Amino acid sequence: MEKYKWNYDYSQTLWMKMYLADPDFKNNRSNVKITFAEALDIIRAVDNMTHGIRKIIYLVGWQGLGHDDCYPEMEQVNEYLKWDCDETARDSLYRLFNEAKKYNTVVSFHGNLADAYSDTPCFPELAATNSVVNGIDGKPAVIEVFNGRDAYKISYKGFWESGLFKKIWDRFCEATPVREAGTVHLDNFCIAQNLNPRTYVAEEAEARNKMLDYIHSLGIDVTSEYTYREAELRAESPTHPIHKLYASLGEEAPEISWENVPMHTLGRIPATWWTSNITARECMEIPVSLYSGHLTDPKQLDAFYGAMHGEDIWMKYGPEIKDWADEFLYQFCTLQLPCFYLNRYERLTLKEEEAGYTVGYSGGIVSCGPDKSINKNGIILKQGDDVLLPLDKECTVFIAYSKQGRNGTWNIPDAGFENAELYEITPEGEIPAGEALITGGKITLDVKPGKAILIKEK
Repeated sequence: MEKYKWNYDYSQTLWMKMYLADPDFKNNRSNVKITFAEALDIIRAVDNMTHGIRKIIYLVGWQGLGHDDCYPEMEQVNEYLKWDCDETARDSLYRLFNEAKKYNTVVSFHGNLADAYSDTPCFPELAATNSVVNGIDGKPAVIEVFNGRDAYKISYKGFWESGLFKKIWDRFCEATPVREAGTVHLDNFCIAQNLNPRTYVAEEAEARNKMLDYIHSLGIDVTSEYTYREAELRAESPTHPIHKLYASLGEEAPEISWENVPMHTLGRIPATWWTSNITARECMEIPVSLYSGHLTDPKQLDAFYGAMHGEDIWMKYGPEIKDWADEFLYQFCTLQLPCFYLNRYERLTLKEEEAGYTVGYSGGIVSCGPDKSINKNGIILKQGDDVLLPLDKECTVFIAYSKQGRNGTWNIPDAGFENAELYEITPEGEIPAGEALITGGKITLDVKPGKAILIKEK
């Protein structure tokens, strides 16, 4: 197929998730990790730390009582997240969406069209139209348990053919500013096969693609969780509980390796959190403008780099800026910044060794996975956790970072100017840190441990 024209270049955009809340069904309340107000504080600090580059934040747990509630319906905003001054949580959601624009950030939504729960209003209609996966007895089959509740799987074939998908999706679009955002994250968009009536991977994949096509027709990009290469009676993970359901058929799953299965959503999903089930050779062949993300293979990640998640940082450290800022800066400078840089160049050569991959790019750039270095025509730009790279394609703004600290000469061959202004990057903003001369592609900097210096033309 001809690939979609995306609203965003995900290979050059900082896109992250933010986990807000999860349900406490026992007490009929929400366990809040980050409120909408705290989310805005985080967004403001992140903008200060990234020199105002374009960002997308997908909110997790914004609906119902939190993450893994309500699916596949997504229209009830979590009331526990709202600003005290607002009448409703929806008012607060729109406030966050609009305020975030001031900080170069698009707020969008984490959703799920693969799971369903029996207490969701649409569930009886899902069951009546074979839009949930049935066991061999023809009854909806419990596949997983989330937050103490039985979880069912959507059969995309029934979901699409019944017209239920369009009804539910249109209500989601009416309830949220997702169309204005132009992007949405649909989690765990894996295929689950119905056993009665029996469906096959090709049918389910075709229906999923029709769903993606409809979403795209509304002007919305879809990012997702995995690289989708499903085969008959298989799942993304060999330990997934759906295998117990498939085993009840009494059929042997065909012997097939994922490498021999096509990427069913290639050209329809531009980016995933876990760019899994992909070979290094495919990383060379598939342009990052078509598909990119965070590589799950550590050797691939060390050579190609990939998108940072953000979500893991705030889940570990909480919403207080002073607690998470250092870790965010580290990941941004040592993972996301090199990812942006390398993604601007064509991947030309691949060398595989036991210790890892070495990738040659256009422009004389080499990324060596085994020692986590990047050089340009033999000039070191990154060595381990010391890095100095341009933030933008035009090479007008650079960032230098050192985890252990480094005082001395740094290479900056891409700079097209000699007189530089220096700023320390902080969550409160960029603090002037003096001036420096760039001569012969080199600059003298004193970068303190765990700190970053922004460099731009005077």
